[in-house]
Amino acid sequence: MDLFDLLDQCNIYYDRNKHVNHVVNKIEDNSLNVCDNDLFIAIRGENNDGHNYIKNAVDKKAKTIIYEDKFYDYQNFENVNLIKVHDSKKALAVIANYFYDEPSKKLNLVGVTGTNGKTTVTTLIYNMYKILNEKCTLIGTTGIKINDKELDTNNTTPSVLILNQIFHETFENQINNCVMEVSSHAIKQQRVSQIDFDTVIFTNFSHDHLDYHKTVDDYFYSKGLLFAHLGNNYNNKKILLNGDDKYHKKFIRLSNVKYYTYGVYDHNDFRARNISCDIDSIAFDFYDHEKYVGSVSTKNIFGFFNVYNLLAIVAYFYINNYDMKQLFAKMNQLECVKGRMQKVENDMNLNVFIDYAHTPDSVYRILNEIKIISKRKIICVVGCGGNRDKFKRPIIGKIVTKLADYVIFTSDNPRYEDPNKIINDIVQGASNNNYICIENRSDAIKHAIDNVKPEDVILIVGKGHENYQIIKNKKLYFSDYDEVNKYIKMHS
Repeated sequence: MDLFDLLDQCNIYYDRNKHVNHVVNKIEDNSLNVCDNDLFIAIRGENNDGHNYIKNAVDKKAKTIIYEDKFYDYQNFENVNLIKVHDSKKALAVIANYFYDEPSKKLNLVGVTGTNGKTTVTTLIYNMYKILNEKCTLIGTTGIKINDKELDTNNTTPSVLILNQIFHETFENQINNCVMEVSSHAIKQQRVSQIDFDTVIFTNFSHDHLDYHKTVDDYFYSKGLLFAHLGNNYNNKKILLNGDDKYHKKFIRLSNVKYYTYGVYDHNDFRARNISCDIDSIAFDFYDHEKYVGSVSTKNIFGFFNVYNLLAIVAYFYINNYDMKQLFAKMNQLECVKGRMQKVENDMNLNVFIDYAHTPDSVYRILNEIKIISKRKIICVVGCGGNRDKFKRPIIGKIVTKLADYVIFTSDNPRYEDPNKIINDIVQGASNNNYICIENRSDAIKHAIDNVKPEDVILIVGKGHENYQIIKNKKLYFSDYDEVNKYIKMHS
């Protein structure tokens, strides 16, 4: 695409007499990836400022630079276009969208947002599409899957540039459906700006990410922008909300598009009735208001909170006019999502679960579920990440010591903080003296295995699917799942 055509489509001001037109090879926001005739957009991020790498991009023969920093107003690079904008993040979103020919508009794009449940809902929708023999792309915490092709990602929601590349590849591979997690960070940083969602699913809203957002209001309104982007006029887009969450009406007010609610109480459009939960199964009847639609039955999926996740999935396919008789018949093919209340299968028949829960709300829900369903003794291994929301640490300490029978406080991605200092912050909230502190996470898991009885439940939370431990600037291999298997084998 020619530069001038691209800038005209994006309504970005430039001077035809001053700037030189050229074919844009590709768009880049990372100077390391720049090649001849690329358009480099300098983004000011949390840790790095792309304006500091403009010279690098020019040295690598970028032909056009888009920037917002006044420092570069008087710079002059020979044969290089310098174009200033008010907001380079917004410019990147608009340019990437047009450069890849508005790919999100060509897809059935589903965005899932909320404090908890995003990964479970997106992954199960993706898996259900596969079970129904339909192609789908998945974007989220556990990675990117373009049908069966797997890619890694460093963020729950990738950059707007990567997203448009994924959407473009999805369309080129004749894949019609795409489901993705939408984080509050991504919304605030305009990573989903200009992206055209067909359906947004809201799971729940609770305390999280205050290290970044600083206030609950900022966290809420960052989430709310996603709903506002759908439009203020009634259209063919849809919102599907957890109607039992107290915040759902506030999100509804931010957009005028068609919405539906799901939950277990009477006021919802779609309800779960006659619910049955066990340590490794869920069953319920699905109702559209007072009309019985069908019955859901799953194996290897645990917990009352997953009733809501399954409701969201069934309701999504229902409002999109799928054959529900076929869908209900195939629901039992769904399995737990990796690292989400995932049972570690073992020859000793021990009940060991690993989960990604790292917020007060998610930790509370899981522990409370186990207590209600199983009445078993609970051994909980838990820590909190370093350089993240410190306010939640004592809250988690209070929750786990109140609900679990025995707690092992340990390390969880300490980053640049002292692990023992983090553990001490958690201990400050302890409501009972039923805990021990073991900083080394491997030793903590071993201690849990050494002290478990066949009728007990071990719950290891915080890392879930992650296979690394972040210590300072190093990402070292570490898997809760592998550690459990290692120590169980030592006992068998």
